[in-house]
Amino acid sequence: MVNMKKNAKKIIYNAKVYLRRREFAQAVLIEDGRIAAVGADSEMLAHAPSDAVHINAHGRLLLPGFYDSHLHLMGVGLMAHVINFSGISSLEGCVAYARAEIARKSPPPGIIRGDGLNQENFIGEKHFPTRRDLDRITTEQPLFITRVCGHIGFCNSKMLELLGLLGDGSENAASAAPSASAVFLEGAELDENGEPSGILRGPCLAQAREMFPAATEGLLGDNLVYAMRRALENGVTAVGSCDIIQARAFSRVVAAYHSIYRRQKPNLRITLQNGVADDPKYLDDYIQNGHVTGAVLEESYLKIGALKLFADGSLGSRTACMRRAYHDDPGTQGVPEMDWALLRGLIEKAHKHGMQVIVHAIGDAALEEAIKGFEALGDPRNPLRHGIVHCQISDKTLLSRMAKSNILALVQPIFLSSDLYIVESRVGAALASTSYAWGSMERLGIRASYGTDAPVEPLNPLLGIACAVTRKDLSKQYPENGFYPEECVDVYTAVDNYTTAGAYAHFDENRLGRIQAGYEADMVLLDRDIFTIPPDEIPSAHVLWTMISGETVFERQPASGSF
Repeated sequence: MVNMKKNAKKIIYNAKVYLRRREFAQAVLIEDGRIAAVGADSEMLAHAPSDAVHINAHGRLLLPGFYDSHLHLMGVGLMAHVINFSGISSLEGCVAYARAEIARKSPPPGIIRGDGLNQENFIGEKHFPTRRDLDRITTEQPLFITRVCGHIGFCNSKMLELLGLLGDGSENAASAAPSASAVFLEGAELDENGEPSGILRGPCLAQAREMFPAATEGLLGDNLVYAMRRALENGVTAVGSCDIIQARAFSRVVAAYHSIYRRQKPNLRITLQNGVADDPKYLDDYIQNGHVTGAVLEESYLKIGALKLFADGSLGSRTACMRRAYHDDPGTQGVPEMDWALLRGLIEKAHKHGMQVIVHAIGDAALEEAIKGFEALGDPRNPLRHGIVHCQISDKTLLSRMAKSNILALVQPIFLSSDLYIVESRVGAALASTSYAWGSMERLGIRASYGTDAPVEPLNPLLGIACAVTRKDLSKQYPENGFYPEECVDVYTAVDNYTTAGAYAHFDENRLGRIQAGYEADMVLLDRDIFTIPPDEIPSAHVLWTMISGETVFERQPASGSF
């Protein structure tokens, strides 16, 4: 690869350059890290400075860098250091895999952590693992596994003892339950004998996480470097990253970012989405310390974005808040993450101080409460670009209210690839038919930006684009015509929602998300033209190289004769 000095002049030619819907160019001229001009090969080559580096794209598709509107970079990095259950298709497989990993890694004393488990991927019975299941992995050390969604956790007996729910705590736990059918004891599920089953939600889940030792700044930095590398490999040049769920971690997370930038040149644009899930007083701290939307921490590469609030949990764990009981579990309507009055109060306070707010809402009850909170602000123009993350279970009335108040949607189309197997059983066919409603969002004029929610799903925008266009299980190409195919979008819409819409959601639309003169030269070259290949083949496309500010920050393989 040619050694490209910072701010060197470059011309990319012989490309299929995506400009906007059905409009393409051939060449891009780059100066000082920005796009100077876009046009035909003949025109751009004629105007290229004599000292410009020439990059032959060999006719391949050049897109703006992908803007992932919502993920968890820290979580992506963490997955490299825990037992990763992604892709395990049975409970027996989880037990065998975890035992092998523990034997291989010989973890130090303390809590052993796992993540990525999804019982819906199990072949056969799809129940959550209990403490007795996890005791088959280890009884020597506490073991805590988080479901892929992050809204439910699973413990062995040793971990429950550490939490005080077994041993001295078990008698109190059992006596506190009015009957064996009481599902929650401050979030700790009880089995048929009235004893803790090892399945944790809500307060007990948060308490378990409090037991984890604090990661060092060095480990946090290593996790972030790993995650940034994964992003660049997949053509992602900018992200909205929720690394701060518990607001007291703000200073440590930001310090980790600064540490990275001291060690290496920044190569991923990050907007921090900051949570106050643990204590609403932290909103006051954000405001008093100037940590409000738009505050720049590292010029051009790290800034403060939205306040992130959590209304509910996930569909897979039945913690998403529904207006009616779950079809497959009539005893629950989900688990609110916070009181609705508190949710509305935080939205109002943040708005008053000029902070953008995004609310995690998956169930239709949580979605409605978030909409109510934004409607109560009384300004349908929504100048602070408040939005709702996930927006999974919806109906036409709720979506129309979002459109009327210009509420943004930050959605993850890739979720449907697995959720299509459970959504009808969870909420019924009628409500399922109006959910994951990306086509309706476009028709109503809702500004929808796409993301991966990595590490919940792979950090690969091409998978999300494919799922938005086909509405299929990407591994099985099922169902043949897509899940409620009227909610499909076309490839242009999916690409725009992964580029320009992401930039808009983070107030970057005047510098990112397009290949246009004056914009940052953030671009990605693909090996296949996703606008012309069959949509089912989009997941097989690959990123050849990723460019940020005119510099190649990732390259899969050199294009012959050009680098």
